[in-house]
Amino acid sequence: MVSFGNRLSGASIWRRANGPHWWTTMRHGHYLQQRGGRYRFRARFPKGLVAFDLPGELVVNLRTSSRTLAISRARAVRVAMERLLTDLATTMSRSEAEQRVRIWVDACSESFENSLSASGGYAFFDKAEADRMGPAQTRELDDLFRIIGDTVVRPREKQAISAALSGRDPDAAKPMEPVIGSMMKVLAPATDRASPDGQLLARTMLRGLAAIADERSRLEAGEIAPIPARASGAWMPKKAKPAVPAVPFLSHWNAFEASKISDGRWKADTASNSQSSRKLFQELVGDEPASGIDRRAVSELRSLLFALPRLYDKAKCWRGLSLVDVIKAAKALDETRPHDAASIPRLKAKTVDKHTGNLVEYWTWCQTNGRLPKDMENPFTGFIQPKPKGRQARHERKEWPPAMMETLFTSPVWTGSKSYHRRRAVGELIFRDARFWVPLFGRLTGAREDEICSRTVGDIVMIDGIACLSIRDSKTPESDRDLPIPEALLRMGFLEYRYWGRAPDEPLFPELIPQGVGNRRSAAFSGWFTEYRRGIDCYVLLVDFHSFRHNVSTDLSNMPGLNSGWADEITGHDSVVRSSERSRYTKGVLMAHLKETLDRVSIGVDLSHLVYEGPRGEPALGAADDLAMFVAIAERDMNAKAGRRRAGAARA
Repeated sequence: MVSFGNRLSGASIWRRANGPHWWTTMRHGHYLQQRGGRYRFRARFPKGLVAFDLPGELVVNLRTSSRTLAISRARAVRVAMERLLTDLATTMSRSEAEQRVRIWVDACSESFENSLSASGGYAFFDKAEADRMGPAQTRELDDLFRIIGDTVVRPREKQAISAALSGRDPDAAKPMEPVIGSMMKVLAPATDRASPDGQLLARTMLRGLAAIADERSRLEAGEIAPIPARASGAWMPKKAKPAVPAVPFLSHWNAFEASKISDGRWKADTASNSQSSRKLFQELVGDEPASGIDRRAVSELRSLLFALPRLYDKAKCWRGLSLVDVIKAAKALDETRPHDAASIPRLKAKTVDKHTGNLVEYWTWCQTNGRLPKDMENPFTGFIQPKPKGRQARHERKEWPPAMMETLFTSPVWTGSKSYHRRRAVGELIFRDARFWVPLFGRLTGAREDEICSRTVGDIVMIDGIACLSIRDSKTPESDRDLPIPEALLRMGFLEYRYWGRAPDEPLFPELIPQGVGNRRSAAFSGWFTEYRRGIDCYVLLVDFHSFRHNVSTDLSNMPGLNSGWADEITGHDSVVRSSERSRYTKGVLMAHLKETLDRVSIGVDLSHLVYEGPRGEPALGAADDLAMFVAIAERDMNAKAGRRRAGAARA
């Protein structure tokens, strides 16, 4: 039973081995699903917990039709579920339990065999008792006891063990509980009898009792047991485990980061982003050595991350507080908020998984480079949820619907503003700056935000007379490509305003001053684009700049007869067909095909008023002066922002 206070008391849990296929997957989150207007949480149990006879999945009725409230409740369920699964996950494997019990079985058999030898062959009497009774009487009683043991006692004992192990009669093994309890203190003194490890070991010991009975019967019968080819025993020397360094776990992070950058696997901004993982671990876990970090510690860390507000490092209300205090303050605010108010947004599962992934990679690097023993289990593995594929992946971000597209591209940036600083106010001035060009380029080509913003003038290349944007060093190696500039942008004078008359090493959009984590030019654009969309009432969750790629992908897939390799070349996705098309055509012929394809992509909004009327092949009149103005304003705004930041730091 799961309860969310009075508002969700009595929420039911259904657990089924095979979930129904008629659920409608939500467009937000991997665990939320909707049916009949109500939301529910659904997640699969890890296969590693089959020993506990868990079903295939957990389903929780969230008792709400509000997506915002459902997301908040689903997050709480996931955190609780993660703790539960961590508690259930055994630290003792079945093979380890069997090894421990085997030692006990061997010790019992060895003791009995020694007793047989010392007593002169009697199974139930020692030598002193045999001497007192005499050989004839001792042998007669010993044979009688052997018959009773073989025909009555041991069969009944094994029958009780079988009934207990099968679950038909759990109380059948109660008479053996004192033996199991006393031996558990010897084999695993730190293990709680009621814990998962204790239950596993107890079941294995029941099997061990049956094995002891069988081996005793064979010894009493005089069976000749072969000597194993390779002996094993407690006397054999064990390989000493390498000592784990007592230094703090994060001691080698700088070397790890430098290694990733030097071998080209990380860019500078990736390393900068990873620093947040280091800082979060440092503050929430501390200077623990690797030996002090286990799966429970990682689970608790992830629980804290899920409870951390999304803007913990940016919002003014959290400044000066430790992360633990931020979590407590956010919880207190949520508990006192009005019933219909939205809860404070927390870190997304994707963000928590990113931090966990960085720590997984760091642990592996430490093992590879001799900082940690290779046989130490990486406690950070197994927590990250696999990325959604197929239909779920398509719902991570939404496409721009036609109405929103029209709202955006008929807004003042493309129809006329009051002034450069009042871009949302309707007027007659159109400024062809980055804020004008970048959204158009994204919607017409599907290029990523940073792929456009970070280009230089020299990245515009002519391939058999076709103007192309050369994209290199992007998200993945497959993202490298030459993208023909669509005719719609050429008609608006893109080359005349941004290419002709400029030096190849100049930034294509110099007014986008590098900033933020990774010192990217796209950071100067993305914040403005979000605020601008909010200001013109064109903001919807999960509809952002990256969503333009989804629109372009849909446009391409809806083109009848389009070669899928050309679509992959345009979007920068790797495929066998794309490689085949590259080898089939010369560069110029391939660009001609791609240009023709991109020219068929349409925004669906009349932009004919933006057509450039000046001469082609030379700089547009006043373009250089406009560009200098854009850069000067951007630098002035950047300096003002830095001044405000310094003043805020001084007050703090």
